[in-house]
Amino acid sequence: MSKSILSLFLLISFLTLPAQILGQSLKFGIKAGLNSSWINDIADSESVRGVNVAAFTELQFSGRISLLLDAGLNQRGFEREQIERRFDGTVVGPVSARTRLNYLTLSPQLNVHFSKTHWWPYLGAGPRFDFLTGRKPGEFEFSEVTTVDDTADAMKSTVIGGVLAAGIKHGNQDGFQWKLEIRFDRDFTDSLPDSPGLFRSNSLALLLGISF
Repeated sequence: MSKSILSLFLLISFLTLPAQILGQSLKFGIKAGLNSSWINDIADSESVRGVNVAAFTELQFSGRISLLLDAGLNQRGFEREQIERRFDGTVVGPVSARTRLNYLTLSPQLNVHFSKTHWWPYLGAGPRFDFLTGRKPGEFEFSEVTTVDDTADAMKSTVIGGVLAAGIKHGNQDGFQWKLEIRFDRDFTDSLPDSPGLFRSNSLALLLGISF
């Protein structure tokens, strides 16, 4: 864990050095969009939509490689389902509880571009560090009583995962650019290590961004 934090610190320091020292193009921007998140290790889990907003800085080398650092808010969550039954065992129907989680996300990323014209299609990958800043537990509204899904209360506040991204940028390397990106996030760590099985989140986001 300490090695991961040190690596992240060194990368942040590297990306924020003056562009004149590095002799490369340093750009700053923002991006935002919607995502869908789910827990694929749990059979009774459904996806939940949320918002993904981030500021980023990108160091573009003279070739087709760039280093990027995202820092922003990632809204994720999950929806769990239970079957309500009467005292005699007959089924009433499914009841669901939707839990929402807010994470502060830091994500260094290496991008490879497939063109050096005004259109810049690219693929990217890197680690992800999430810090839980807010939780809104879902509620199961049964016929006679409402109970809270306490899964979120037991979750770890720090998550390490990975990022895969594919997108396209348009504009000048040294000027204004816009980008459209599809991003897949996958947790590596178990958010409920004291529970049986694994609890790892996934999310798929569609993002639109601009940079200068």
